[in-house]
This record gives sequence, structure tokens and C-alpha cells, in this order.
Amino acid sequence: MFKSPSVSPEYEEQRLSALYSYDILGEALEHELDNLVKLAAQIANVPMAYISFVDRENIILKSVFGIGPEHKVIPRNVTVCQHTMMLGKIFLVPNVSLEPELSSNPMLSLGNGIQFYASAPLKDADGFELGCLVLLDRVVRNLSENQIEALETLAVQVVAQLALKRKNAQLKAQTQRYDEFIDIFTVSPEIHCILDRNGVILFINEAVTPMLQYSVQEVIGNNIWTYCYREDINRIVYAIEKGLKNKEKQFRLDFRLVSKTGEAKWISWGMVAKEQRWYCYGRDISEGKKVEQELTKLSFVASKVNNGVVINDSQNNVMWVNDAFEKITGFNLEDLKGKPLGDLISGPETDWSLIENARTLTKQKQSFTVDILAYRKDKQKIWLSIYNTVVLDIDGKVETEVEIIIDITEKKKAEEELQILSLVASKTDTGVAITNEKGEITWVNEALENLIGYSLDELSGKMLGDLLSSQETDKEVIVNARKKALNKQAYTIEVLAHKKDKTPIWLSVANTPIINALGQLERQVELIYDITKRKQIEKEMLESREQALQLSEAKEMFLSVMSHEIRTPLNAVIGMTHLLLDNNPKASQINDLNILKFSGENLLNIINDILDFTKIETGNLQLEASAFDLHSLCVDIINSLQMSASKRGNLLSLFYDDAIPEQLLGDKTRLYQVIINLIGNAIKFTENGKIDLAITLKEKTDDEVTIYFEIRDTGIGIPKDKQSYIFETFTQARADISRKYGGTGLGLAITKKLLKLYSSEIDVESTEGKGTIFSFTIKFNLLSDTYVAVKEISSTTVFTGKKILVVDDNEVNILIAKRFLTKWGLVIDFATNGEEAINKVVNNIYDLIFMDIRMPGIDGFDTTRIIREIEGDYFKTVPIIALTASTLHNENIKFKESGMNGHILKPFNPDEIKEVLANYFKG
Repeated sequence: MFKSPSVSPEYEEQRLSALYSYDILGEALEHELDNLVKLAAQIANVPMAYISFVDRENIILKSVFGIGPEHKVIPRNVTVCQHTMMLGKIFLVPNVSLEPELSSNPMLSLGNGIQFYASAPLKDADGFELGCLVLLDRVVRNLSENQIEALETLAVQVVAQLALKRKNAQLKAQTQRYDEFIDIFTVSPEIHCILDRNGVILFINEAVTPMLQYSVQEVIGNNIWTYCYREDINRIVYAIEKGLKNKEKQFRLDFRLVSKTGEAKWISWGMVAKEQRWYCYGRDISEGKKVEQELTKLSFVASKVNNGVVINDSQNNVMWVNDAFEKITGFNLEDLKGKPLGDLISGPETDWSLIENARTLTKQKQSFTVDILAYRKDKQKIWLSIYNTVVLDIDGKVETEVEIIIDITEKKKAEEELQILSLVASKTDTGVAITNEKGEITWVNEALENLIGYSLDELSGKMLGDLLSSQETDKEVIVNARKKALNKQAYTIEVLAHKKDKTPIWLSVANTPIINALGQLERQVELIYDITKRKQIEKEMLESREQALQLSEAKEMFLSVMSHEIRTPLNAVIGMTHLLLDNNPKASQINDLNILKFSGENLLNIINDILDFTKIETGNLQLEASAFDLHSLCVDIINSLQMSASKRGNLLSLFYDDAIPEQLLGDKTRLYQVIINLIGNAIKFTENGKIDLAITLKEKTDDEVTIYFEIRDTGIGIPKDKQSYIFETFTQARADISRKYGGTGLGLAITKKLLKLYSSEIDVESTEGKGTIFSFTIKFNLLSDTYVAVKEISSTTVFTGKKILVVDDNEVNILIAKRFLTKWGLVIDFATNGEEAINKVVNNIYDLIFMDIRMPGIDGFDTTRIIREIEGDYFKTVPIIALTASTLHNENIKFKESGMNGHILKPFNPDEIKEVLANYFKG
């Protein structure tokens, strides 16, 4: 039957708030609506009527007509009007007995069997439902349209009556508050006034009389500008106009009013502009302004001084500090205010008795001065000098204290340093001299007197350099030092001097100029040391170094000459052996020739070891970087050593990691030398055993790889106590090694030094009688995408017809060169000295020149320079390759300086010569 809309809890709370705002649930509205209720009953011709207000838990009945007072509060859950008020129209039931929902409702038993029910909702102006105007009858009846319309009108009138009652209550409260405000304004010690937009005083309270001696009646109607101090008017007008332009409505201004007696008084004004009116209130701040002006002057003075200023109250608590105090101590006013200064600036090493004594003097009204070790806010130590002045009031009691704080930390440090320096200067073994700005001695310590033999009396007023100089002294050093001193520059010199007894002495003099506050040279302090022994040692070391250099040069020269002298005949031996082997020897000769070839190459390896070691020692060996195939290199090494390994009954194996990139950048020759040395050693010291070369990829990045090398053997091993020095030169693990197995003792030393060039270290693990493992890691760069590999030329057909000049003074070398080169189709010409070579180059065109370095007369370097200096492109560009039997010195620089394009080392290796020719004859 009831189809009222559902209501949310939020809406219900808002509805109840609206209901409570009318204040109608208590006794306040007991009979004010009786006439409207009676009128509703008469219009409908019913015996019972009332107004119901729906509260949270109950229904409250007001202006009840025809119903007993016992029914004025009814539980909400048994009522009908809580639903009908939400319908928005009159709810009419002519015959209740026909409606089951109503006939059994307890509420309808109010009048002993209600048969007729009608209710009109009461809704306020904001749309909130407050309750209903209800009509009841014991007989069945209906309402005409006029009666329904009248009931609706009466419901509106009920709500209007409620609104009127609430408005009257609000007005009454406002009136009461206004009266209270008027009372407050009347008795307030501050001026309260209302001005029109032109400044005419419309209202003012009685505070105007004690403040300005005018009565209220004298002031009202006059313009406020009449009472303003003339000098303030422009400032006031400017501030107000500026504020209004910025749409400000509230102002805070301090300006003066002139009293009836002519006295100007400072008033602090609060002003509000509203609806063509100014609402103002003002407080007398004249006394505060006087104090403020005085404090401003004091604050200005205190803020400008570099010393700290602290003002304390009579209880020794801080009231004010200046900025300088904060800079000195780090404490600001917020840190200190209301606290005793001494409590905050003291620390572990502060002499507390000084603070207690100062406070006692203050209580006795005595000023004081004290120097105290204090602590900054950051806990750093600081020395302060405090000048305290006690200010007494008119009764002779302590009113305030003013303390001037001076930072004397630097002064204290200087005093302490002076004490220390004085003690040190008098006790030290170092000579100390103090001079005036001209360099004339004013004081020396006892150590200096003992050092040079002169007393202070003898030195005073004299210049030390003049007194101690002799013919051997470098006078220019002293003159330059004095110029520096006059220019306020510190200096240190070492000079040969003479004592008073003419004994020579080397002195080191360190001079420090002392500058005063004006930037002028005030004095000089000199520290003087006896360095005679050091100078003697330096002289001996210099002589020893010269001797060592001479010995080193002699050794290098000896090795260079011996290398040349040995290689020259060795070139013939090895070269002729190659030629004989290539010339189809008899079967019975091949074995003899191979023995000759092996012996020659073995002798060459020994010479190379000695030369390589010397080059490494002197820093003349550098790694090259070219592309190579590590796998192919390792296979070649294993294959070349298989025969040597087999002769000793050894199994030689290679274990290679396929993950290693095919091409690497590095020095193939030096790596070959390292591996050959280590495997050669393993073969030499292993019999009927096993030797492995294992190579694995350890790490790889975009730019480089790290590769691990391991050479394992099952040979005689190395004793533990010998493993630490097997890499030393000319050293074997046991005394009988060289006799039994051979060798120079340089192989491992060279290997270790070569690996150092690779920034690598070699490790050794060995057990005597069981075998040895040598291992190391090397980083190689990877080939970039732009790298272009040099194409190998295996065929010698590109050499055919090329004309070569060989310059060499050794007939055997010429013979060997001729045999090699003519076999490859080259046209050969020869010169036996530099002069002959120059003439042939001038008169012929050659495709390439092999130039010996050591020749009688003009050597190979000078010959090349002369050729390069001849006018013409041919002489500048013809390739010249050096032939040398010595690589002990770093001759690469000399090759380039003279104009050579490269070099070949004697004895000649056919493959090396072929490779050089291939680089220049590429077809």
C-alpha cells in the first residue's frame, strides 16, 4: 500500500538536522499551532486532528485536537506518517477497515476504532520532510476537492509558521549578540569606530576619551583625517590605495593620532572595508614604539660590530644576541633564549670555576672580564674573551647584563704556537735564524751557533750569506734567494758555505717570510740544516751510476759485437745448409745435413735467448699486434716438436677449446717463443712420459678474450725449495741439470719476462719425480669489423723479373742471397760497400734494395740517408730493407730515421725473405 521512496542513511541524517533546526520537539511549540489544527478539523468536519514530527526513534505529536495527552510520543516503528510524509501529496483512507495494513495498526486504536485517516506531508523550503498534518474519524467518510486543497494550504501554513518561529529566534539571538558586542566596544580600552568611505566617524566607543582626551560627542561626525598626524597621512593614503587596487579588504597600519592636548600617540590599527564602510579598531602602542626605536638604534649598532653582543635578564638568562655572536659560536637566539649562556657554551675542558666566579660577581653587581675555553654549537673548541657590564634599575637592582664577546681563538693559538716554537727553536738540533725585513740577523738558536761556530753577538746585524760565503760558494744562488725574500716569496736553497774555522759545509736553507697586517715584509725565519753527508752520498751515487752506465754500455756493445761476429759466420753455415738441402743432396748426405742444420739452429737459439733477454732488460723489446690463428699456431708447434718428443719416448698432445675465436690480435712470434720454450723444457726433462698443451677460453667480451694456457708433463719435476728461483737468469733447478740436459738457464727467465709484456704471470705446480704444470693467462684483442687481413702469397711468380740490389761486404752472404733470390726468378745486382751502392742506385732502377748495416766506410744507415736525400720520387720511394746481424739495440728508430722500410735478421730464413718480398710485390 505504501510506495514511499527509500531513503539513504545520509539523507536521513540531513532530514533530522533540518528538523532539529526548528527547535520544535520540546515544549517550545506546545500551543502555537493549535488554531491551524482546529481549523483543519473544522474544514474536514472530523473530531480528531494533530501535527506529527518524525524524530529518529519516535513520533512527536503537537497541537493535538480530540486526543488525550497520553499519546503525545509514539514509537516510530508503529506509525503510518513516517511513510506518508515521504509521498509528496495528501494520503487519504476513507475506510480503514478495508485496508488490512491499516486496520491492524496499533496507532489507529488511538480513538477507539478509527475508520477514516488522512495526512498532509509537511516539507520545508529546502525539501526536507518534517512530519504530517493528520485527520482522524471513527466513521467512514471522504473529503471533497475543496477540503483536500484547504488541507494542503494548511500544511504549507504550518511549515511557514515553523520557519517564522526559527527566523524570530535567530533575530533575537543576533540582537543579543549585537548588544553584547556594543557592551564590549563600550568598555574596551581599544578604540573601535565605524567610518564612511570618506573617513567621517559614524561610531566610536568611549576609549577615545582616555586615549585622546576627546568625548564621544566631540568626535562623532568629524573626519578621521582631522586627528591624524600630518606627516603620516601620505603614507596611510598610499598604503590604503595600493591595497584596494590589489583588492585587499583588510589592512594593518601603524600611524599617529594627535590628542586634544596636542600629543602625538602611536596607534596600531586594524581596518576592514565592507559595504561602503570602514570598521576600525586601534590600540595605543606609543610606549612600545619608544622602546622599539631605542632597540632599533641599539640593534643597528650591535648588528654592525664584528664582536658578539649578548643581553641577559636579571636571572642571567639570554634575552637577545646579535648576528656576529651566531657567526662566532653557531648558536642563534632560538637556541639560547631563556637559558644561561655559560651552560650552553661550556664543554669538557671548560674551566667551570671561571663561570661560577663570573656569576658571583654579577650577583654582587660587579662587571668583569674573563677569557674562557668554550665550545661552538658544532662542538668545536673556541677561545672567547667576555666583557660583562651590569645594568642596574632605579632601585639599584640588576636589571640586565650586556656582554661583549670576542673570538680570541687565533690569538690563543698564536700564543701557544709561539711558546712551542720558542721551546722547539731553543732545543732543536736544526739551526734557526730570525732576520729583519732586510735579512739582517736579529736572533739565532744555540744549534746554529754550534753548527757554524759563530755566536749571536758575532752574527747580529749581519747577513748570514755574506759571513759564510767563500770562493767555492755559488753567489748567484744567494742573490736570487734574497730577491725572492724581498718579493715576500718563500724559498729553499742548497749552498756550499764555510764555518768560522774555514771548514767547508753544505747547508740547506729554508726561508719563510713573515708578513704583517699591512702586507709588508716584517721579518724572515730561516731553518738551516747540515747536508754535507747527504751531498757526499749523492756524489758517490752519481759516480757509481756513471760507472754502472759505462759498464752497461760496454756490456751492450760487447754483446752487440759478439752477436754480429757470431751471426755472420753462422749465416753462412745455416744458409749453405738450406741451399744444400734444397739442391737434391745424396740420401747418405741428408742425415748429415739435418744434423748440421739442427746444430746451427740450436746455436742460433742460444744467441737469440741471450739477445732477447738483454733487449727485455733494457726495455728495447715491444709486442706487435697482428692477426693470427691460435689453433694453427699450436698445431704447427706440436707438429714441429713431435720428432723431438718421440726420440725421448714421449707422447705429445694438444687439447684445444673450440670456443676460442678463429682470429686474434697479438704478437704471434713472442707467443710462439713462450710455448716453444715451455714445451721444449717439458720434452727435455721428460722421458717415456706424456706432455700436454691445453688451451681453454676463460672469458670473452665484445672486445677481447682471456685464454688459459697449461703445459703439463710427467717428467722429473722441480723440488719445492727450487721452484721460487727457476725463473732467475742462468739458474737451473739442480747443479747437474746443465751437464746432464744442457741449456743456458735463460729459457724460463725469458719466458717470464715475455709474459710480463703481456701483463701476465706464469704459475708453476710441480712434484719431484711426478711432473710439472706451467700455466698462464693472456688477454687478446678481437678483430674489429673493419680489420682487413693481409693476403698470403704462396706463389713466387710475382717475383719474376723484379730487380733487386743486395748491398753486403761479406762474399758468403752475397752467395747465399744470390742462390735464394735467383731461384725465385729475381734479377740480382750486388754492391760490396756504401759508395758502390749509391752509384748503382743512381745509374739503375731497382724494385727493392737489401742494405747491410755494418760495412767499412759508409755504413748502411748513412748510405740510406744519402739515397733518400737525392732529388726525385724514385730515390724517396724505392723500398730499402736492412740486413743486420745485431738486434741488441733498439735499432727500429734508427731504421726509420735513416729512411729504411724494414729489416731482416741474419742468419737468413728463406720464408722471412719471401714474406718481405711478398709485401712489396703483390702483383
